[in-house]
Parts: sequence; structure tokens; C-alpha cells
Amino acid sequence: MLEAIIIITSIIVIFTIAIIVRAMWDPFYCCFMTTSDIGVLSSASLIKISSSVYISEHFINSGNSGKWARSITKFSRMLVVVHNGELCLYNPCPLTTELRKELAELGRIRRVVVTNCFHYAFLSQYIDACPEATFLVPQGMMWKRPEFQQHCIAIPAATEGSLFPGTHYFRLPDFYQEHVIFVEEANLLYCSDTLYIREPETRPHGRLEVRLMQGFIRLISFSQPCGAIHYFDYVRQFRLPGSNDLHKKNVESWRKIFALPITRVTTGHGVFCGCVSVTKAELENLLRCIERKDGWMDRAGRMVFRMCIRRSPIRYRDWTCLYDEEAQFGYHPSVKEEEEPGLRCCISETPNKE
Repeated sequence: MLEAIIIITSIIVIFTIAIIVRAMWDPFYCCFMTTSDIGVLSSASLIKISSSVYISEHFINSGNSGKWARSITKFSRMLVVVHNGELCLYNPCPLTTELRKELAELGRIRRVVVTNCFHYAFLSQYIDACPEATFLVPQGMMWKRPEFQQHCIAIPAATEGSLFPGTHYFRLPDFYQEHVIFVEEANLLYCSDTLYIREPETRPHGRLEVRLMQGFIRLISFSQPCGAIHYFDYVRQFRLPGSNDLHKKNVESWRKIFALPITRVTTGHGVFCGCVSVTKAELENLLRCIERKDGWMDRAGRMVFRMCIRRSPIRYRDWTCLYDEEAQFGYHPSVKEEEEPGLRCCISETPNKE
């Protein structure tokens, strides 16, 4: 009898820990373990995907002064698209001397785009280095980091459109305003945080205990792999209770995206080189994972997130502020809405049908 009680109690404790870690890890990491002094451990030369598409990869740490926190490492990946000697950079990565030279050889930096409300750590480097460029960020960034308002323009409110010739964006409905980018010439899909490329059997970097912790988080946070790709299932718990409409909108967005002729996928993070090839069958399987209705772990995580994060708006401001009405597209009155001359003709929007 005692053994049964111990086993049952142990199972309950393990599931409770999993739910808490799943709900708390990302907010805790973003708000307390990532700082402005992010360390660049190594950088690769630009990876050519096609005649007009390149990927810039860097291996970085969290930047936190704590020794354990600095052991948390990841790859940061920027998409570079070239058109008629002009460049559009999606999710600015560390602007090293070598990268600056490589970009200069490709052309002039015309546009820099931050595709969600968490990939802005290196934006200031480009603002300082490329004052003539146009900087576009999600609406929520204007509310989260008001200092960017004098330098940046909010991405158009339309849920899909184009920010640079040969590219198309789709904005997902979740709170962090992820913009998925499709590049026609390369049949490439770029997604910062909502998709993840499957890890190799042996991860080449980091301390053992950190790798084990990260492996545990991936285990409880991702969908089943569909070929080489996972869906970040854990974003479900960051939605407000009763957000069935949000789930439906998310599924509709991914149906539109996966209807495109996608043959390659790259993501903001993950251990791989450049991009991975995908098949239509893999994308269909991935869509089925996205269509899955919320489970008990999603609902339990939502409760933990609401109790621990949403009720601490000061401590976790980098997350909680994105739920404010002022952070939503089309609301904040102080956002710089006047585009620079000629910008409107370069940005096409697909009308929002909501």
C-alpha cells in the first residue's frame, strides 16, 4: 500500500513539475536570464540558399552574468533576401565585422524587419550602422520598447502581405505577433519561434546538465516531429482562457501557409545548417499537429501561466505588456504611422478579412 502511494505521489509530482516548467520556462528565461550583453561564441559565413537568399548563423549565449545562465546557448539565424542590389534582413543577428563586409558585397541594406516581439536583441546595432535603412517591427514592440518608436515603423496591420519584393508574410494570431516569411524564389519558409528543426542525436555544445534540462523542456514543449520539423505546442498555454477562436485563426493561417509551394524551411534557432528540405506530406502531418485541440496539459499550463505570470505584470513586463490593448495592431495612437517617402509603394498588404 505504501509503495503504491509513493509511486502515485511521484507521478503526480513529476507531472506537476513538467506543467510548471512548461508554463514558466520561456517567460523566466526571457525576463531574467537574457540580457543586453549577449555573448557571440562563434559566427559562420553567409550560407547561400539560392541566387537571392542567404542565411546568417551565429552561436550565442544568454548574456546573463550568472555562470550557469551563460551556459545556456543557442543558434541565432537571420534571413537575408537580395533584390536589385538591395537587401532586406529578417531578424537582425550580431553585426560582426565579417558579416558587415559580406552584406556590403551583396548590396545596400534597404530594410530590416523584426518578425516577432522577442527577436530584437541586435536591432540597435543595425540602427546605428544603417541609419538610411527602414526598420519595421511588430506593433507590440512599439509598446514593449518605446525607445524604438523614433527609429522604427510598425509592420502593416494586415494579417498578410509583402514587406520586400519576392517575399510574403503571414502574421500568426498569438500574443507575440510572429510573422512567418515565405521567399518565392527559394520556396523557403522562415519562422522565428513557432516551428523548430529536430535536434541531432548528439548536441555538440553546452554543459551536460544544461543539455539535459533543455532536452526535457523540448520533450514537454514540442509536437511530435513531422519529418525534421516540430511545432511549438507550448504556445497554446499562453493564450487566454476560452480562446477557441484564436486556435481556429491559427489553424487557418497555417493552412494558407502550407498551401504555398514550400520545399525548404529555416527557423530562428535550432542545431542545423542553413535550412532543411521538407515534403508536402511532412507539412500535412505538421498541420494535423497544429489542428490538435488543446489537451489537459495545455489547460493546466494556461492556469499556471495566468496565476504566476499574468498576475506579475511588473516582474514579467516583457511578456505581460504584449497582452495590453495598446500592444495590438491598429490601437496605439503614438506609433509612428507616417512612412518614409516611397515606403508605401514597396509594402503591399493583403486586406485583413477578419
